[in-house]
Amino acid sequence: MELLGVGGGTGGVVVSGGNVPAFLTKLWTLVEDPETDPLICWSPSGTSFHVFDQGRFSKEVLPKFFKHNNMASFIRQLNMYGFRKVVHIEQGGLVKPEKDDTEFQHPFFVRGQEQLLENIKRKVTNVSSYRYTRKHRVRDH
Repeated sequence: MELLGVGGGTGGVVVSGGNVPAFLTKLWTLVEDPETDPLICWSPSGTSFHVFDQGRFSKEVLPKFFKHNNMASFIRQLNMYGFRKVVHIEQGGLVKPEKDDTEFQHPFFVRGQEQLLENIKRKVTNVSSYRYTRKHRVRDH
């Protein structure tokens, strides 16, 4: 499978007939771009990516790709698409990373495997059904 193109009214990359959300295509572009490597880049294995110096990243990089410069919003989006923060544990204790280095991974976000992006889906939360179910549980008791 190959990337067929960027754009078209949906703002995403079309991958083999599927549509990849704009957030994921922008994230892929950020991580792939050698010019952004000092602030965001692939891990050596290519199975995760690092964000260095969150302050600089949010001020210098985020506004060029997104309509905000809010690191918390960026991380919230990552979480909504199922990305997880990588925590390194060595010798039985948590190790603080050197500098300001945060690592994220998703099983379908892998260097050289852009065709996998179409498998990354935004999590769906249905608050109204939760409230409905909760109301009925209260009534049933």
